[in-house]
Amino acid sequence: MTPAGDPPVDRRVLRRRVFRRAGAALAGGIVAGALAALLVAPLAGLLCLAVGLALAARFLHNPGGVPILVYHSVSPDARWLPWARNTSVRPEVLDIHLRTLRRDGWTIVPTEDLIAARTAGAPLPPRAVVLQFDDAYLDNYLFAVPILRDHAAPATIFVSVDFVAPGDIARDGADRCGPSAWQGYMNAAELRALDADPLFAIEAHGTDHARIPVSARSIGPVGRDWKVHAPLLWAAEQGDKSGWYRAPAPPPALTPDAPLPETDSALAGRWWRDDGPETDQAFRTRVAAMLGRAHRDLGAILGRPPRIMAWPFDRSDPLSVAAAHEAGFLAVTGGRGENRADDVRPGDRPVILSRVHLQDRAFGGGPLWLEALALRARVNTAAGRLAWHIPAALATLIRRWRLGPSGTPGAAS
Repeated sequence: MTPAGDPPVDRRVLRRRVFRRAGAALAGGIVAGALAALLVAPLAGLLCLAVGLALAARFLHNPGGVPILVYHSVSPDARWLPWARNTSVRPEVLDIHLRTLRRDGWTIVPTEDLIAARTAGAPLPPRAVVLQFDDAYLDNYLFAVPILRDHAAPATIFVSVDFVAPGDIARDGADRCGPSAWQGYMNAAELRALDADPLFAIEAHGTDHARIPVSARSIGPVGRDWKVHAPLLWAAEQGDKSGWYRAPAPPPALTPDAPLPETDSALAGRWWRDDGPETDQAFRTRVAAMLGRAHRDLGAILGRPPRIMAWPFDRSDPLSVAAAHEAGFLAVTGGRGENRADDVRPGDRPVILSRVHLQDRAFGGGPLWLEALALRARVNTAAGRLAWHIPAALATLIRRWRLGPSGTPGAAS
């Protein structure tokens, strides 16, 4: 929990403050420059403008944040995933991202190194960055892992225990069998093999990755693509959910005309049942059980206790964060800060990590150099070089214009 008097750091608030200061410095330079040019001399006007520009640039340049870049599916064909447009990248995009990071002088460090540095207030390399992969899709094992090994890039992969695929034989070579062999999730053998590799770590993503109703309000009908809303089914029962996408028809709750409730992550929202939300005590009891099971079941698969909990949909609650630590997790995601290592700011807890989710076709499509440009913009903005926010925001706007809004309840991590 954040100590009293220290509100959590929110990078959006910090950035708005910086942009206001930079804008004021630039506007002041323009006004002072115009007045000086009129009343003194053109050279004095240029000098005032230069001072305003320099101050604005200084405000926008405050490096020191450690970006955590989050991927999900990495596949040449991820059409089996109803939210692939927002959560899958092509292997060649991951490759160009890693080449760009190396060419620009970034050092990829393991998640645990970042946590240790933040906890100790110790420095990391000036351009440190962390790679994480949510959901433990099989295509990570088939396509992402070879690329990461080629670049000697450490990464953490987060798995929801209800989605560990049956079987205990690693499916090496399935990448040559076509899209039907790339579907689904890793099995226990694949998870253990990666966790035994010093380059990788397998950590927890909870149990069922579910969404739950949080009010009586309907936000519209389910519509024809019911699988987009499949996370609404996952809280109903425990057990293997790794083949959910093979269901031939929707259940009654997700037929096209069924009402779609307002939802939230099962680990963040108060479940609306019996005409009201659950109490805080009921919520805490429920999430404590889920987090305890995630810690126990993943530990049984790996032969060691997991240390990090990545929240599904990057949504949590102070009660669930406390429950995660009590379950045995050292650190969690879901922060909104900058991951500074030797300059941890008030309210920015070292064991709460803030992440940046990446998407394919960052400008809505185009050549790979555009993907590299978007990556540069996102990683530099997250590190505190806020002049890069302009191309990052432009990429978001163009992608939204060309591909439509990114938005279904199941589309986040």
